[in-house]
Amino acid sequence: MSEHPFTETITRRIAGTVLLVLAVLLQWLILTYYGQVPMVPAVIDSLISIGLLTVSGYYCWFVLAYIRVWQVQLSLALLVQFVCLGISFTLMTIVDLADASSFLYTLPLRFIFGLLGWIILLQWYWRLQQEQQFQEVLEEERERAERENTLPETAPVERIDRISVKDGSRIHIVPVGDLYCLQACGDYVTLFTPTGQYIKEQTMKYFEQHLPPTFVRIHRSSIVNAEYIARVELFGKDNYQIKLKNGTSLRASQSGYKLLKERLSL
Repeated sequence: MSEHPFTETITRRIAGTVLLVLAVLLQWLILTYYGQVPMVPAVIDSLISIGLLTVSGYYCWFVLAYIRVWQVQLSLALLVQFVCLGISFTLMTIVDLADASSFLYTLPLRFIFGLLGWIILLQWYWRLQQEQQFQEVLEEERERAERENTLPETAPVERIDRISVKDGSRIHIVPVGDLYCLQACGDYVTLFTPTGQYIKEQTMKYFEQHLPPTFVRIHRSSIVNAEYIARVELFGKDNYQIKLKNGTSLRASQSGYKLLKERLSL
């Protein structure tokens, strides 16, 4: 499922929080010792300014999926700085914690500080996008190799209509028709149903071969039940999002998207 890189792992969440706190402290020091701003207004000013940049930087990840030209990205960075500075000054003026002269005095440092942080963030996003594209190529090669090693079409394949899942002393019987998707989770596979999730010690390749034809492997780590698909959306360049009827979003690789089109006769 599509997720922001800052929220993918607990490590990144902690690192992002630490960087956010450090950015607030650094701007507070700049405003206090360089701009001669009193301590309390400097803290509030820093929280507002860094908060605005954080929100815009967070949603920038989704916007950059559609923007590949670096000149446009740089223009976006400049626009964000001006907008955030304008909103910050307006809010501080409303609460009577800033005046135009002191704000203009610290404006160059504010602008440079925000712009440098934004450029660093853009560089990190760009590197992640490059890594994703590289992983997509590897995944397509793996999927192609797996399909080449599958059984011939003439060989009989046993189709399953239910899956048994052991949970402690209980055994759950999950009808295949109740599944809306499956996702790889290390050496296990997570089964997603309207009533809950179940973990099965089995391989994705097994399910790909033994589930009914309505199940399509759209990604190296995802299999979707085509009957639950609501729509397919293009998400950035060569990235596809599969939207299910329950609102779940799944990411599809290029080869997975082509296979889905063949199964749906599109």
